[in-house]
Amino acid sequence: MSISDISEKTRTEPKVHLTIPASSRFLRLARLTAAGLAGDLGYPVDAIEDLRIAVDELCAAIIEDTTAADELELTYFEIEGGLVVEGICRARSTKAPELHSVARELLNMLADSYSIGAIDGHRNFRLVKYAEGAAG
Repeated sequence: MSISDISEKTRTEPKVHLTIPASSRFLRLARLTAAGLAGDLGYPVDAIEDLRIAVDELCAAIIEDTTAADELELTYFEIEGGLVVEGICRARSTKAPELHSVARELLNMLADSYSIGAIDGHRNFRLVKYAEGAAG
């Protein structure tokens, strides 16, 4: 299943919303929230660690061009067999963030699917991670 295949029909409730300052100092909160939700969904330890790293890489990429006053808004929700994390924050640049080659390689290995971009003065990402063996 690709990111574009995820529709409102495959989402399950509830959604978790987290707003934190757009600073690397607070990214642990984004990672901990993802790990806690994945743990509640029965993800194995390796998949939880993969998710934590992927969330950290994507969050770091989209907050790279922010000001001290900007916030990172995250939404977490379950889909059949997986977890989706979406992030958005205002940025000074209107261009999509460029992932470092190491970050891109990590994300290709750790995430089942992801996208990163920019729209209307905001940078955003979407990450999908399935529990091992449950990828659709």
